[in-house]
Amino acid sequence: MNFPKVWNLDRVFQGGSRSSSFQKSFQTSQKDIDSLEKLLQSSKISKAIPLMQALGMRLREMDTFVYGLLSQNVEDTHANVLIGQMRTLQTHFSNCSLIFDTLLKEMPEDDFKSLLQNHASITFSLEERRKRALEKLSTDEESFINNLSMGGYHGWSEMWDAIVGEMSFPFQEKNLYFGQIENKMSDPSREIREEAFNAIEQGFTKKQSSISQALNHLSGFRLQVYKKRGWNDFLKEPLDENRQSKSSLMAMWETIKKNQASLIRYFDCKSDLLGVDRLSWIDLDAPLSTSSKEISYQEAAETVLKQFQAFSPKMASFARKALENRWIEAEDRKGKRPGGYCCALPDSKESRIFMTFSKTITNLYTLAHELGHAFHNEILFPLDEMVQHPTMGLAETASTMAEMIVTQAMIQEEKDPKHRLILLDDHLNRATSYLLNIYARFLFETRFYEKREKGIVSHEELSTLMEESQKDAYGDALDRYHPLLWAAKIHFYCTEMPFYNFPYTFGYLFSLGIYNHATKNPDFESSYISLLEDTGRMSPEDLAKKHLNADLSAPPFWQQGIDVINKDIDEFIKLSKEVSLCD
Repeated sequence: MNFPKVWNLDRVFQGGSRSSSFQKSFQTSQKDIDSLEKLLQSSKISKAIPLMQALGMRLREMDTFVYGLLSQNVEDTHANVLIGQMRTLQTHFSNCSLIFDTLLKEMPEDDFKSLLQNHASITFSLEERRKRALEKLSTDEESFINNLSMGGYHGWSEMWDAIVGEMSFPFQEKNLYFGQIENKMSDPSREIREEAFNAIEQGFTKKQSSISQALNHLSGFRLQVYKKRGWNDFLKEPLDENRQSKSSLMAMWETIKKNQASLIRYFDCKSDLLGVDRLSWIDLDAPLSTSSKEISYQEAAETVLKQFQAFSPKMASFARKALENRWIEAEDRKGKRPGGYCCALPDSKESRIFMTFSKTITNLYTLAHELGHAFHNEILFPLDEMVQHPTMGLAETASTMAEMIVTQAMIQEEKDPKHRLILLDDHLNRATSYLLNIYARFLFETRFYEKREKGIVSHEELSTLMEESQKDAYGDALDRYHPLLWAAKIHFYCTEMPFYNFPYTFGYLFSLGIYNHATKNPDFESSYISLLEDTGRMSPEDLAKKHLNADLSAPPFWQQGIDVINKDIDEFIKLSKEVSLCD
């Protein structure tokens, strides 16, 4: 069958942004949150837990729906109204969560142990919440911060969405939305890539003053909250949210830095293949062949299914279900937001995947990536809601693992040296993006927050910081950088978590560790599913120790992943000397 390219949101709530069933769910949720609040105010914490978990699932379902509406059509103004409604509802629920956490914090030790015994399946979550509550302010103060966040902190993120959603970029006598023109950055023609990049730079130059305000005020809000809580390290919150130690994060970056020269060999070789003295930012996503074969959505889906099947029949069966049942929005059309994502519908026990499929091999890998997220959701849905929340780094592990399965299989199966070289190039492009591009973003954010602690950072300074960070991360290997990436990259404006970038690198290298483990384990499928089940109830360090017998705070684990990339660079360089790319 031909897999549909437009998702079905009506199966979640019928009627789009005017859905009466959504409003009914909204009203029911308001009443249930009021009931939850009364239980918590009466200190009936054990009775509150089932209602709290049911609400958590329903609110996530509603969030996925309204975010999907705006993603599929950035001009759906009523979807923005629904997002505002959900902000109100989520704030009320968050305030109940604060009361819940305070009750945990104040419970005598014996009572807390009794609570753990009665709710053994969510022990990890309860212990984590109690620990974090001890490090925060009083319930009233944290509630006040939540209420301010609704119109302030989250508002700056929505401002970025609104600004970029309204932007159009002149390109070859057309006006393209951001998601469309970004896809031009992987066009085989260097002239087209340069034209697209110049249009992006010009567009964001016009908006940089407004966008810099959003970034400054968003980060300023965070820093004031940290100061009030007595936190003197702006990395504390992202590390806590990722349940990760600073030692394991720094071990990862130090290992990447140590391998910088080895990774840059790929850029030096690719510049020769493209016939340029040095690569520019516009060449990072350039395909090697000037006549890259277009890949239909159907072909991409069938390729993903085939490679999943060879590695994990359960993944393949699940992916087919997602493709057939309209869980995926892939159509290339105007009015969609840029980027791609996967969100859970825990009440429906389904997921929704958003992307724009433009017939490229990169789009194929994106499809695999997002299906990896959805498979992870499928594994977590049977568990209690409170342990359905892996850290972002572990969530990205599942997606990059799926991407890795497809990538490595396609490379290994390809017998034609020229096509193998092209596949290796696409793989190494993504690998160096995870390792160097995101490293540059981490360096930028670290330096930006250091400056922001002292006051507002101008858009000129932001661009300088970004370019300096890119030069440091790439070892000055490029002849042109992207100083306005701070304005154009949505990840800097996500209010779910600060430093939203580094978990991608963590997930990538962690998935390489799992992949290495899998190739030596005949019972990979069941052991991998067991690992995924634990992602919401273990720290990454404990997860690695239990399932991989690895120490994340030591360089050897991270090095083994980069060794795979270095080996692939060796083959890429060898093939480049043997293959002619002339069509």
